[in-house]
Amino acid sequence: MKKVSIKKVILFTVTLLTVAYAVYICFHYFLYRDYEQCLARYSYEPGAEFEPLPEAEPSVPGMVLAAESDVLKLYTNTKTTEIAVYDKRTGEITWSNPPDRNADNIATGINKIALHSQFMVTYVNHMMTQATMYNFNYSVEREQYHAEKIDNGIRYVYLLGDLSNPTGIVPPIISPERLEALVLSKLDEKDARTIRSNYTEASDHPGFLELTSGIRASRVGLQKMNRLFEEAGYSMEDFNQEAAMASGGEVQEPTTFTIPLEYSLADDKLEVCIPTAGIEETGKGKIISLSLLPFMGAGGLDEEGYILVPNGTGSLIKFNNGKKTERYNQYLYGIDETAQSYTSIEESEKARIPVFGIKKEKSGILAEITSGDALSNIIAMVSRDLNSYNYVYPTFTLRGTDTVSMFGVEGMSADLPIVEKDLYVLDLKVGYAFLESEDSSYSGMANYYRNQLIQRGTLKKKEVSVPIPFYLDIAGGVKRRESFLGVPYMGVYPMTRFDEAQAIVDALRGDGVASIRLNYLGWFNGGYYHDVAQNIREERVLGGRKGLGKLNESLIASDSRLYGDVAFQRISFESDHYNWRMETAQYYCGYVVALGRTNPATLRTDSMTYHEVLYHVLSPKYLVRHIDRFREAYKRSEIENLSLRDLGDMVPSDKRRSNVINREQSKQIILRQFEKLAQEGAYIMTNGGNAYSWAYSSDLANIPSGHNPFDIVDEEVPFYQMVVHGCIDYTGYPVNLSDCYDQQDILLRSMEYGMAPHFILTWQDSSEMKYTGLNIFYTTRYDIWLKDAVDLYHETNAVLSHVSASTIKAHEVLAGGVKRISYDNGCVLYINTSMKQACHGGVTIPARGYVLEGVRE
Repeated sequence: MKKVSIKKVILFTVTLLTVAYAVYICFHYFLYRDYEQCLARYSYEPGAEFEPLPEAEPSVPGMVLAAESDVLKLYTNTKTTEIAVYDKRTGEITWSNPPDRNADNIATGINKIALHSQFMVTYVNHMMTQATMYNFNYSVEREQYHAEKIDNGIRYVYLLGDLSNPTGIVPPIISPERLEALVLSKLDEKDARTIRSNYTEASDHPGFLELTSGIRASRVGLQKMNRLFEEAGYSMEDFNQEAAMASGGEVQEPTTFTIPLEYSLADDKLEVCIPTAGIEETGKGKIISLSLLPFMGAGGLDEEGYILVPNGTGSLIKFNNGKKTERYNQYLYGIDETAQSYTSIEESEKARIPVFGIKKEKSGILAEITSGDALSNIIAMVSRDLNSYNYVYPTFTLRGTDTVSMFGVEGMSADLPIVEKDLYVLDLKVGYAFLESEDSSYSGMANYYRNQLIQRGTLKKKEVSVPIPFYLDIAGGVKRRESFLGVPYMGVYPMTRFDEAQAIVDALRGDGVASIRLNYLGWFNGGYYHDVAQNIREERVLGGRKGLGKLNESLIASDSRLYGDVAFQRISFESDHYNWRMETAQYYCGYVVALGRTNPATLRTDSMTYHEVLYHVLSPKYLVRHIDRFREAYKRSEIENLSLRDLGDMVPSDKRRSNVINREQSKQIILRQFEKLAQEGAYIMTNGGNAYSWAYSSDLANIPSGHNPFDIVDEEVPFYQMVVHGCIDYTGYPVNLSDCYDQQDILLRSMEYGMAPHFILTWQDSSEMKYTGLNIFYTTRYDIWLKDAVDLYHETNAVLSHVSASTIKAHEVLAGGVKRISYDNGCVLYINTSMKQACHGGVTIPARGYVLEGVRE
C-alpha cells in the first residue's frame, strides 16, 4: 500500500508541476499582451460629398479649388483625380502628374498609364502570382471613383478592378436544360443552331455545357452571342444564377480594391494620407504593397535639378544624368531582419531619415514620411528609361510575403508562396513641403526639416558653444575559450578593467582632452556578448560594482560621462537566461530568426567560427518586458547613462502567424521603450541613430559617415549631419578601425561633417582578442593610439568648438575640390581635399587643409 501511495504522490506531483509549467508558459508567453499598449489606434470615417470652393479665377486652369491655406492652394481635376498645389508666395505650381505627359514619346503601354496614375498597388491573385493595378486604368478610366470633402482637403475613393465580364451576359458554363428553356426556345432555329455550335460538353463540370475556346477568343462572335441572348430575354441575374449552379452555389467575386486617398493642406505643406482602415478587398486578391504619387513634382528633360535621397549621409541624383538603366531603391532603417538573406554580398549604409526631395531651378519639394516609414522603401529614377521624367516616391509594404521551399522525393522541389492573412492597419502619411527658390537646395531642405523637428520638440537647439566631446569606447570583458584541468569553458577575459579604464581617461585628460564620453563595452552579464539584459551583474573580473562606481564618479567630477553599452534586440547565443524558442522573432515557417556577423570566407551571416557572434532577434512582443525588468535593475546599478547598441539601429518584425507584428508596430514599441528609458533621467547614446531615436538621444554614435556609391547617384552630401548639428552631439565609426587610415583625410571629413573624434581602446593588446568573437577590434591598444587620438581631438576641437552649438546653414561644393560650410553664428569653414592650394572669395585654402572664417573672439 505504501508503494502504491508513493507512486500516486509522485504521479500527482509530476502532473501538478506539468500543469503549473504549462499554465506559466501559456500566461508568460502566449497570452502576453503588454506590448499592445504601445500601439497606435486607427479609424476611418466616410466624408461628406465634395463641393469645390468658390473662386472667381482659378490659379490653375482646368481645375477646381479643393482647399486653401495661408500660403498654398490645393486644386484638383475631378475627371482625372490629379491634383496641383499652387504656391501663393512664388506662383509656382507643383503637379501630382506631369501636365505634359501626353506628349511623352518615351513612355508606352503600362508606362504611359503610370504617368496618369496617383498610385499603384501590387497584389497576389487567386493563383498566388503577383500582379499590379494602376488607379488610372482600373478606376479613373472606368469611372469607378467618387470624391469626398474632408477637413481642408479632398478624399478620392477609388474602386480598382475589372467589374465587366469578358463574355458579357453569355454564361461560360450552363446546363443544357436552362440553355434550352431560357434561350434556345425563344429564338428561331437558325440562331439556336449558332448558339448550340458554340457550346460543348464541360470537361470539369459533368452535366453542363461550356463555351468553346474558339468563341471565347472571337470578339465578333461574342458580340453576336450577346445580342442573341439579349433577344431571348436572358439577363445578368440569370448569368449569376448559372455561375452559382456551376460552382456549387458559390459565385466567385471579381478581384477589386477600394482605396481612399486623402489630400489636405497644413500651413506650407500638402499632407497625403491613405488610411488603410478604409481599404476593402473583394475576391481572392490580396494587396502586398502600394506606391504613392510616383510623379509628384517630377522633373522633365528640359529641366535642371536633382533628387535628394536618404542614402547613408545623403545623396544627390542629378536630373537627366544618363544613367537610365539604374534605379535607387532602399529600405528605410535597413532591411527587415525577418526578410534578410543569410548571404550578404556587401556592407552598406542604411537610410536612416524618412525624407526625400526634389530640387528644381525655381522651387523645391521636401517630402517626409510621417507614418508608415518603417514599412517603406524609397525609389528614384531618371529620365529616358521608362519615360521622360526624373522622379522619386515611396512604396509601402502592406502585407508580408515569402516563399517556402518544399522538397519531395527524388530531388523534386517547389517554392510555396506565403501571404499574410490580414492587411496592415495604419495611416500611410507623407507630407510635402514646398520650398522657395533660395531655400530649395539640399541645404535649404535640411534647414527646413531641422526647424520642423525643433518645433515638434524632436530636436532642441543648443545654446552655448563648448568644446566638442571625445568619444571613447572601452572594450571590457570579452568571452574567450579557457580551460581548467583540461576542461574547456567560456570565460570572461578582462581586456580593460575599470581601474585601467580610469588610467586611460587620466592619460587623455592629462593631454588636454575634455568632455570624454566613455562607452563601456562588455561591463556586465558576461562581457560584450552579454546575457539577456533583464538584470545587471557587473563583471567581477573588471573590478565589480565598486570599481564601476569609482570610474563613474571620476568621470562626473571631470565633466565627462560614463555610458553602459546594452544590447536588447540582438541576444547572443551565449545568453543563459533567454528562452529563444518562445521569445525570438519568427519566420512564417516557424523557424526563429538567428543571424550573425558576415563570414568573409562564406559570405554567410550564420556561419561564423565563434558561437557568441551568432544572435537571436528578440520579438518586439517581448521587448517591453525585457526593458521593464532592466529598468528595475538599472535603478540599483552604478551606471548612470546608457548606450543603446540596437534600439536605434534596427526595426525587426515578427512573422509568427498567430501574432504578426509588422515593422511600423515594432517602431511604435521601440519608441515607447526609448521614452521609458529617458524617463529615468539618463543620458542616452544611440548607436546607428535612426531618426525616430533623436527625440530621446543626447549622443549619436556610429552614424553614417558616407553614402553607398550606387551607380545612379552623382554626389554625396552630409544631409544627416546638417539636420542634427547644433542639436545633438554625434560621431561616426571608430577612427582606429578605419579601412584606410589617413589622419589628414579623417580630420578633413570630421570637420566637414561636424563629427567629434571616436576611438575604441583597450588596456591589453588586441592580440588577446584574436581567437574571440571580438577579433574585429584588431588594433585597440591604448598606448599605440593615444598620441593620434589626442592630436586629432585638439585639431578638430580648435575648429568645431566655435560652432558646436550652431546649425549648419549651408553646405556647398565649390570648384577645385573645395567645400564651404556656413554656420548660423556667422562662421564659415573651407575644406580643401585636393592636392593643390585653392582660393575662393579672397580666402586661400592650403592643399588638403582648411580655413575657418568669421570667428568671434
